[in-house]
Amino acid sequence: MPNQTQLLDTMARTTGEGRGGSVKVNASNSIELNGTSADGQMPSLLTTETTGGGDPGNLTIETGQLTIKNGAQITSNSTGLGRAGDSKVEASSLSLDQGSITSQTTSGNGGNITLSVKDLLLLRRGSKISTSAGTAKQGGDGGSIDINSKFIVAIPEENSDISANAFSGAGGRVDITTNGIYGIKFRESLTRLSDITASSEFGRQGTVELNTPGIDPNSGLVELPTIGVETKVVQVCDSPGYAQSSFIITGRGGLPLNPTKDIFPNRTVEVGWVSVKPSSERNNAPVTTRTVTTTPERIVEASGWAVNKKGEVVLTANIPAGDRGSWQKDVPCSATHAHQ
Repeated sequence: MPNQTQLLDTMARTTGEGRGGSVKVNASNSIELNGTSADGQMPSLLTTETTGGGDPGNLTIETGQLTIKNGAQITSNSTGLGRAGDSKVEASSLSLDQGSITSQTTSGNGGNITLSVKDLLLLRRGSKISTSAGTAKQGGDGGSIDINSKFIVAIPEENSDISANAFSGAGGRVDITTNGIYGIKFRESLTRLSDITASSEFGRQGTVELNTPGIDPNSGLVELPTIGVETKVVQVCDSPGYAQSSFIITGRGGLPLNPTKDIFPNRTVEVGWVSVKPSSERNNAPVTTRTVTTTPERIVEASGWAVNKKGEVVLTANIPAGDRGSWQKDVPCSATHAHQ
């Protein structure tokens, strides 16, 4: 084929018991499958298909850039009792934008899909890579998908899927080898996001294996040469009156050289500690302590009561005459009446 090929409808189909023919497309530059018919019923199609009991043939594509978009399809399907055919793609880049690559069946076993992409595998807007079996809710095991691409990129919310599912048979197998996969990840079953699945609704679950080769962090590093530094100072002429030279050490900053010292800002004068020695001229006179003893005032028990001039009741006590103080005055008989 020419370097650049645009395919509308290339088909190898069988409707009987025999095996269908194979299709091989080789274009050194690019292949593009784009769009559908005016009524949307017939997509741009590259297919091997069977509608009877026989198996379809295989489909092989080799090109630089493969683009499948706007409803176009690459299929190797079986809508009868036979298994699906195998599809193999070798390309520098593969872009699916509302496109699909399928090797699936309505009742037989799913086929195998092998994608060898040198640089980028891109899935956009509901694109599908599928080897599912039993799409008519019948038997058949899911096929296998083997993808080897440097990078795999999808948009999570666009529902682009890689699936090897089954209805009542066993789920298929998905093997992916890549340096980086973004926007699509493994899930137990299909969702509204971009998924990688190998499940079965009523049979044994399939397997998904993601291989990311280890990346050597030292790869691409260049060893820098070692350059010796001379520590000698250039000698100059001794000329006191002209062009005086100087050598300044500014320090390295950070922690002090001595861990027991503090870090001082630039131009800080550090003053050492001064030891205070006791002076021999200081007057060391002894301190005299005198103890003052006070005698508590004697408390006298009341032995009677009296009414003073204000009509107040006052408690009284019989005190010996010698002990009467100046503050104690006799109450006139005409003003008070005491009871003993």
